[in-house]
Amino acid sequence: MSGKGDEVVASWDETTTHTDLDKIEAEFTAKMKQGFFAANLDTNELIQEFDPKADILLIPRVQGG
Repeated sequence: MSGKGDEVVASWDETTTHTDLDKIEAEFTAKMKQGFFAANLDTNELIQEFDPKADILLIPRVQGG
C-alpha cells in the first residue's frame, strides 16, 4: 500500500538468486524500521522477520493529519 494505492515492492520465486533475496530482505528490514507492519498472507499472522517462503503484505503505519 502506498499513496498511489497497492504497489508491488518485490516478487520472488524458486529461481531468485541469493543476492536478489538479500536485496529484498534489506528492503523488508528498511520498511519495518520505518514503522511498517508485515503480514504473512499464508498464515494470516503478523511477522517481524523476512520469510522468503511467505506471501508477505507490507502495511504502512496509519498516520493522522
